[in-house]
Amino acid sequence: MAEFVIAVVPLLMTFFCFVQYAKVYTAKLVVQHAAISAARAAVVMVKKPTNPGENGSNTDVRQAAGLALSPWITSGSISNVSVQVTDQSSMSDVYGPVRVQVQATYRCTVPMGRLVCPGSRKVLTTEATMPNQGARYKVD
Repeated sequence: MAEFVIAVVPLLMTFFCFVQYAKVYTAKLVVQHAAISAARAAVVMVKKPTNPGENGSNTDVRQAAGLALSPWITSGSISNVSVQVTDQSSMSDVYGPVRVQVQATYRCTVPMGRLVCPGSRKVLTTEATMPNQGARYKVD
């Protein structure tokens, strides 16, 4: 019986660490998707001089990231989401890059998988860059 315990405990620890790593990687992919969604929202809505007509704000960009993360936020797996927008477009370069960085905290829940996720939380940061979808003309 002692041999069984000695053999099974390291195997279970390894298995649970792999499961936790897979869940962290999946959360990282979801945060990356949120960054891409927020970047798409930013390039078509935010910049006033290069996007004529009605425009949104950085609040709309945060909402796009939040909608992409909403199932994970609702379940409590992801919290503390922050979104930063850096827009380098101008009237001389209407297709300048728009960078969006999304940072979120993932709560690790797999028992015995804490070796992958010390402190039971992991901060995930991703960035997405897209060209601005602006125009060179102005609406009067």
